[in-house]
Amino acid sequence: MNVLLLFCTLFSFVYGYNYLIISPVFGYSHMKFMGAIADILADAGHNVTFLQPILYDYYAHKKVVKNPRVEVVNLEMDEEGKEVASDPSGFGFFWESRPSKNPITGMKITAAVLYKEFEHICRKMLTDKALHNWILSKKFDSHISEAFDFCGLYLGDYLKLKSPIPLYSGVRCGAASYAIGEPIPLNYLPSEGSKYGEDSTAIDRIKDVLGLTAYHFQFGLLFDKQYEQAYELTGGNVRNWREILQKSTFFLTNSNPYLSFSTPTISKVVQVGGCTIDPPKSTNLDDQFDKILSLRNTTILVSFGTVIQSSDMPAHFKAGLIETFRKMPQTTFIWKYEEDDSELKKQLPENVILSKWVTQPALLADDRLNVFVTHGGLGSTMEVGYAGVPSVMIPIFSDQGVNAEMLSRHGGAVVYSKFDLPDSEKLVKTLKTILRSSEYKKNAQRLSDILHHQPMKPKQILLNHCEFAARFGQVDSLEPHANQYNFIKFYCLDSLALVVFVLMFVVFLVFKLLFFVYHSCSGRYFKLKHE
Repeated sequence: MNVLLLFCTLFSFVYGYNYLIISPVFGYSHMKFMGAIADILADAGHNVTFLQPILYDYYAHKKVVKNPRVEVVNLEMDEEGKEVASDPSGFGFFWESRPSKNPITGMKITAAVLYKEFEHICRKMLTDKALHNWILSKKFDSHISEAFDFCGLYLGDYLKLKSPIPLYSGVRCGAASYAIGEPIPLNYLPSEGSKYGEDSTAIDRIKDVLGLTAYHFQFGLLFDKQYEQAYELTGGNVRNWREILQKSTFFLTNSNPYLSFSTPTISKVVQVGGCTIDPPKSTNLDDQFDKILSLRNTTILVSFGTVIQSSDMPAHFKAGLIETFRKMPQTTFIWKYEEDDSELKKQLPENVILSKWVTQPALLADDRLNVFVTHGGLGSTMEVGYAGVPSVMIPIFSDQGVNAEMLSRHGGAVVYSKFDLPDSEKLVKTLKTILRSSEYKKNAQRLSDILHHQPMKPKQILLNHCEFAARFGQVDSLEPHANQYNFIKFYCLDSLALVVFVLMFVVFLVFKLLFFVYHSCSGRYFKLKHE
């Protein structure tokens, strides 16, 4: 039996595919998603090279790949690029930011800011001949890169790498959806700052139309800017991003049909949300947090992720949180706080534990954790959904508002405005409502059971489709024929014009007939009267 197992293992190594994954060091949640994909492919016996173009040194030390067989290669940015790139620890202004009153202006600004962040590392990727020769020497069967910073896909297209697999670490990238022919009808998704469902008003639906359109097309503007740069640097030897997406075998998204909003889609789009989640038994809780969870009967975890930090929170927001902690002395609060702040510690009641880093999956898997207060990043949303822990979602920026609404509709979470953080009475009432009502725990646990028992496991879905893409490459039958239509054909404007013309012609004939009958009858009447 052991000999057979060894033979099968060696067989998988010999006949495994060779994958290149391009994962910019930009956002930690994006990096974790890409790292999980690398581990899944490597665990299945495939050869994986994990190329990390480093935009932010702040995240460069984060280890997102667990499998030692994955070859991790860092691509450093030049000195000029390091000076231009923002420090992600300086994103604290989002705490008090509001949705743009002019979505079109906000869309243009966001695209310009992101392009500036990616510009220098993209130039290096597309002009580094040593990098190109090294990549070509590896003879990859497929390359995987995210349609957020499109430069990795432009690099693969320039080098004519086989079987591109674009993906998006969020639920849906509207620009990509439009490009590949995935329908995006209105009223399926809420936009940032609007209500969803029965509470939605006419104003909210107007916000959805404007906000979602702007959010979708800001990435289109970004990809266009990057295409102009790639076209210039490669002498025109790169396809437009729309064609790259259309001709790819699949487009992977970090959405999950049992958690995300139900929306129309096409066969090319593959939902792999949940592939980053490890079984609960594999999460080990260290002794420190084990003791903390046993201090009181109730424990609440407060964490706002890695990009937006608690230490950057405005003073009046912190004061509201601290007052909330003080008003709930029988509850232990574990607060992820990134800095040593002696003045803050003096203000804290004894039921608050500060920690620069928390083992979030392990804490969520422990039954002694009662509530999770979080920002609504998709990684945390996915983790709390799988864990079955009631939560308070306090979205800060970007897609977090949509993620929060997505989770709350399952009945195990409450969406809470960040601007209400100074109101300790309201926050205490929200937390106590969740703790005292068994419905939140019941609904959260039901969602967890659904996610753990979905018919097809996300890890297997991801693996199967990546192997399929490496084996067959482009599959034309997966591309909607509507992608070949121009604007007039796509929206059937020519057919509509023909129908309108026919109707108008029929109306004209009827009018002429009535006019003829009227005059004929009138003439006969006057003739008879005259006689």
